[in-house]
Amino acid sequence: MHVPGRRHFLKNAAILAPVLTLLPTSLSAITSSRLRIGVIGAGPWGRQYLQWALQHRQLDVRAICESNTAALQACKPLLNAAAYTPDVCNDHQQLLSRKDLDAVIIAAPWDQHYTIAKAALLAGKHVACGPVMGVTVQEHEDIIRISERTNRQYFTLDEHSYRPDLMAVSNMAEQGLFGTLETIHAGAHYQALTPAHTTNPLPYPVFPAAAIAGILGMNKGNKYESLQVQPQQTEYVVNKLHPKTAQQRIYLMRAQLDLICLTTAQQQTVYLQSHTGTGQPLSTGFRLKGSNGHWMDVARAIHLKGQSPENFMWEPVKPYLEQYDDPQWNESRNVYKQTRIPDGCAYALNDFVQLLQQQTYRSVYDAAANSVIGTLAAISKSKGGAPVAVPDFSAGKKNLA
Repeated sequence: MHVPGRRHFLKNAAILAPVLTLLPTSLSAITSSRLRIGVIGAGPWGRQYLQWALQHRQLDVRAICESNTAALQACKPLLNAAAYTPDVCNDHQQLLSRKDLDAVIIAAPWDQHYTIAKAALLAGKHVACGPVMGVTVQEHEDIIRISERTNRQYFTLDEHSYRPDLMAVSNMAEQGLFGTLETIHAGAHYQALTPAHTTNPLPYPVFPAAAIAGILGMNKGNKYESLQVQPQQTEYVVNKLHPKTAQQRIYLMRAQLDLICLTTAQQQTVYLQSHTGTGQPLSTGFRLKGSNGHWMDVARAIHLKGQSPENFMWEPVKPYLEQYDDPQWNESRNVYKQTRIPDGCAYALNDFVQLLQQQTYRSVYDAAANSVIGTLAAISKSKGGAPVAVPDFSAGKKNLA
């Protein structure tokens, strides 16, 4: 990360100075009951979490690390709305050296996640980070060992897994409505991004990995065992203009796409969309199949053996989603000061807060298992789609003290 000089630091600090005039003196006091956090990176993704962190009743945002002037300017409306101004740092080491921080949110470019997260854990901070933990398997293992050694949590901020329908379907699967789970298909956006230290592009996966892991019971011993990238004929959806009405509509199509195929210890198969190669945005959607039923998000439809009407293969899923709605969507609203309805970022952030308060399990194992999928997919692809073993990161795990 670039370290600007003192003049640049003073310039960036001055950008936020006018907000100080809005800061009541009562808010400047340290509240020991709240978790003290710093935010590293204030780009578009980082600002999504910053706005909720500023409004969370159990968080105290002490510092922001950002050297980009435009990004800091974009933070001002969020800080004005919260009537609060954190300190500004231009280098993550400067922020991590502070003694008044319990945790950090890492919203820096993804190929810097490993370096910054490692430094944060070694500095005694809990970490909430984007989906990519590291570039290599060894970097994932390194973060796990450091988390164990420092007794600090590492949590993935995966807002895509906090869709209300996925949370409801997860509750349905846990209660056995689908019977024995067999397959899960999940769409993803994969961007071929090239890290600064290599010329080889690495796919950045954006799919609801945590939701899939929860549905399959990954934290209860059902681990991924193998992975391979396979070209398959599969259905996908694309959003296009209708030729007559000129309105956006979803079309169901079929083509050969690369899929990441994962097998679990319980012999289930997870298909993740790898990349399309078509040059246009599309998604395979999210669908689940079990011995007693199916669910498709795109069709907003469900079929359950013995429950769905005999004359219909599919029925509307809305009544089921309402019945099995996750209570977290109502309970978590109380932790935010804003009256607006919380989104996936808000719920992911609140899960991180609850994790730090409860200290019931070490989330780094789940984070590594989901993050390494992109790394292993690149390895499988380089070997012509050959299967690769998925490391069991939790083998020999150490519980929290």
